[in-house]
Amino acid sequence: MTKRYKKTDKAELFLNVSDDSEFLSKYSPVDKPLVSSEVAEFIENSARGFHPKASVKLTIIGSCVDETEKPVYTSAIKNYFSLKHAEVMRDIARKTIISLIFALIGIIALTVMIVYENHFGNAVWTECIDIFAWVFLWEAVDQYFIERNGLLMKMRRLESFVNMEVEYI
Repeated sequence: MTKRYKKTDKAELFLNVSDDSEFLSKYSPVDKPLVSSEVAEFIENSARGFHPKASVKLTIIGSCVDETEKPVYTSAIKNYFSLKHAEVMRDIARKTIISLIFALIGIIALTVMIVYENHFGNAVWTECIDIFAWVFLWEAVDQYFIERNGLLMKMRRLESFVNMEVEYI
């Protein structure tokens, strides 16, 4: 039986570094270092068993990390996850706008269907407009309540990475 983690649990992650030559990304801005995608993927995978709202503590174990590199590595980790957080925030805003547009199109189509049904009464076209309207309404619900919800969970996880405590041993 697996343990279920609550949002009040603290996610304690351990990263053993035997060689830090690949810790930072080769392709990061000069003033804003980023961790390599391999390190970031390890951190994300290690935290999967914990609740997205759980506070995270990362302990980096390794003698190869010297005192001058520690603040750079901590900053690189936070910079990487800050960028991912900003990307998810944009995706949430985009999904919200798309769902509102789809809902408006669906409501307008339902209104057109009612007007068309009352004035012209062609059952075939009425059904076509009805199907068109409901497709947009269901897609609006899917975008807002299902896909956006997944992004909100991801956003909470990334917030915990941005705010995580980093300790070196």
